[in-house]
Amino acid sequence: MATVDRAEWNEIYAALARDERRELLRYLKDVQVAQFEEVAQHLLKRENGSAEEKFDAMRIRLHHVHLPKLVETGVLTLDSHQNLVRLTTLGSQLPAELTDPSMIPSPSAGEKKRALD
Repeated sequence: MATVDRAEWNEIYAALARDERRELLRYLKDVQVAQFEEVAQHLLKRENGSAEEKFDAMRIRLHHVHLPKLVETGVLTLDSHQNLVRLTTLGSQLPAELTDPSMIPSPSAGEKKRALD
């Protein structure tokens, strides 16, 4: 795995706090490279409402919020000339538990009690 210091991990954890960003990384782990519009369409499938309004809003959030945050942490790149989004080596090596919290085992009742003690 690429060498990452504590400050960089903190940035990665902060970037992965939003479900949209985790879903974006899961999607890119499957497809490796995607057009910006494909990423927006994929994320849009998770939302309800007017398709056109939601699509425009998703494109704006991707362009101004989610993609810059993930590019800043070094887990993906954005080629604005070709409109391509792609995982970096670091992004492809992130443990699945960071992008899919359902993979984290739930603690047993005994472990929960011990943690509270």
